[in-house]
Amino acid sequence: MPTRLGGLGLPLPELVRIAGRLAAACGSAAMVWSMHQVQMACLARHHPDAPLLARAIAEQWLVASVTSENGVGGDLRSSRTGIGTGEGRCTLDKQGPTVSYGAHADAFLVTARRSADAAPGDQVAVFVSREQSDLRQTGEWNTLGMRGTCSPSFDLRAEFDPAQVLPVPFGDVAARTMVPLSHLLWSGVWVGLAAEAVDRAVRATRRRSRGGPLADRPELAVAHARLAGIRAQLDAATRSAEPVLEHGGQPTMGLAVELNALKVGVSETALDVARLALAVCGMAGFSEDGPHSVARILRDLFSAP
Repeated sequence: MPTRLGGLGLPLPELVRIAGRLAAACGSAAMVWSMHQVQMACLARHHPDAPLLARAIAEQWLVASVTSENGVGGDLRSSRTGIGTGEGRCTLDKQGPTVSYGAHADAFLVTARRSADAAPGDQVAVFVSREQSDLRQTGEWNTLGMRGTCSPSFDLRAEFDPAQVLPVPFGDVAARTMVPLSHLLWSGVWVGLAAEAVDRAVRATRRRSRGGPLADRPELAVAHARLAGIRAQLDAATRSAEPVLEHGGQPTMGLAVELNALKVGVSETALDVARLALAVCGMAGFSEDGPHSVARILRDLFSAP
């Protein structure tokens, strides 16, 4: 959030670094923080006068998104749910197959069709508080990794004021803020997880060397090289996105291609880096316990691809 709205106004590169630093301790915590930042950025950039936003900042609300929906095949830019209107109020009723940290959120950014008879792609986003929502959990979250994001399915019903609808089409919000910032912060999380796996492999190698020269582990060298590659890719993409995310510039096709390449490249390579770290750590890495375990890191990184 910018300082004029009561936030810290952190620049984009610092947000990406924080995502990675949090991931070194816990991938799920880093991902929850990153997703929250994305929702707040959408509000700050596209509806800074939104009702409840000042309260959300002052009271440090945790904001979740309800953008996925049953029946649309994972298409972010399509909704089945339409906003209903009557007597000066709006309503919506949405079925979300995954609502990360939904049970713990104080507010939600929800996508829906502009009206009950609007086309599936004619979408808006709505900022609703927990108090305005009836949230019913309909599934479980028992996954290989990222368990701490707590992302089961929920049905969400809400009644709200029309002023809580973001004044620009959701397509603009997605293209200018949600998608590029998500790609960068999620990649920051994945790079942070991979970096922590390599650090543990280095510490395991030093322990085995017992003060002598480091053991020759070619996997460690390969892991370092691949980690350096995705770090450089993330840094370059962050610089490319700054004119759009920091200064309000227009997103370009070139930026979209670069960010998609970032998401795919980092999600696959970070997992490979952690696998190499496991080979270096051996049984100490395979164990669930101890300072050289990379078990949870690997499970969390399997979520990335």
